[in-house]
Amino acid sequence: MVVKATLDAEYSVIGCLLVDPSIAGELISLTRPEDFTIPDLRTVYNAAVKLFSAGRPVDAVTIRGLCGAEYNDLLMQCMEITPTAFGWRTYISAMQEQTRVTRLRELAAQMADVRTSAQARDLLGKAGEILCEKSTAQIVTMEQALVRFYEEQGEKRRFISWGFDKLDRRLYSDYGDFVIIAGRPSAGKTALALQMAALMGQHDKVGFYSLETNTSKLTNRLVANRCIIDFRRINLREMTEEEWSRAVKWKKEVASTQLELVHASGWSVQDILSTALSRRHKIVFIDYLQELRGRGRDRFEQVTHISLDLHAMAQTHGILVVALSQLSRASTSRADAAPTLTDLRESGQIEQDADAVLALYIDPDEDAPQNDRKLRVLKNKEGTLGEFSLAFDGSTQTFAEYMDGQLAAARQIKRMEAKHNEQTNVS
Repeated sequence: MVVKATLDAEYSVIGCLLVDPSIAGELISLTRPEDFTIPDLRTVYNAAVKLFSAGRPVDAVTIRGLCGAEYNDLLMQCMEITPTAFGWRTYISAMQEQTRVTRLRELAAQMADVRTSAQARDLLGKAGEILCEKSTAQIVTMEQALVRFYEEQGEKRRFISWGFDKLDRRLYSDYGDFVIIAGRPSAGKTALALQMAALMGQHDKVGFYSLETNTSKLTNRLVANRCIIDFRRINLREMTEEEWSRAVKWKKEVASTQLELVHASGWSVQDILSTALSRRHKIVFIDYLQELRGRGRDRFEQVTHISLDLHAMAQTHGILVVALSQLSRASTSRADAAPTLTDLRESGQIEQDADAVLALYIDPDEDAPQNDRKLRVLKNKEGTLGEFSLAFDGSTQTFAEYMDGQLAAARQIKRMEAKHNEQTNVS
């Protein structure tokens, strides 16, 4: 009975993969070749992994192309056993559990033939490994670690660019990192994140998951930013002829960006993970963290689990996860208005899990230009802290960093103008 359950589960897992290729990414991330005790099914699984890693479709036709026509009947049998992919996670759990039981039974049979206590200890150790193992466990000896170290040092490393030189010199971001961009409402978090996502989309496949704003409104912001068109006229649908000409001119460049907008209202981290894996997103932006649906008895517990899940999503699947987060009202009550890590709303877990935390806020300096923003690096595991100023053009939803000395010069000019106006009024 156990053997039949194992075989049925193995066939069902492959069947789910064949009838619903959209689950391929997540299914592969939760399984490994050793989970399959049937050699032919393991061959099919390995073919699916090879296809997915190469970015090719994973279905019965492509798998047969790799495995050969002799696998026709096996593939048909898997799909007949599992007509729908509903419950595929349950099949994986059943398969892995029964595979563990099978391996333990094999060890038990060997235990009956042991002749020394040392042999018994060795078998018991293997049994303990089977009972405690995790499919995602990665164990590296120091010899292996050093070999990899020397190999990596011989290669030039490319970090992910955020589009701002001063930030790139501080923040050495890579796939698998979990980054928070925090700010109060209307600070410009979404506009900044969209600009960053569009830039990253020139090199990687990026998913922008919005839990608040629909994709049409996000597109309006992107077109304003990338084509330098007045955002207000886009919303009113009153673009000038010159702006229409610019939109047409830059259409091909904007369309070629590997950026996908996803309306994710009411979604959970698991929903985003499933879509990110199926769409092969290497970078994920989430707008914003507190809107995600989470498990827990109260809001604190829910946000804590959301943060933990996002961190696991980044590390386990090698995805750069950038989540926007609200700052508490306390951040605006202080005299300097400069946010701190403790201003992250609803859970201290966020600051613990994040590899980096950026805070965007309106420059409190009275002499600063009206639309200036500060971008402060509050936490950075791989680089340095600090802050720098950004100019924000609301009409085109565009952020730009000041060159060294440019901001000081702008403030000095403003002071001189104010002084001149005072003297004029006195006279």
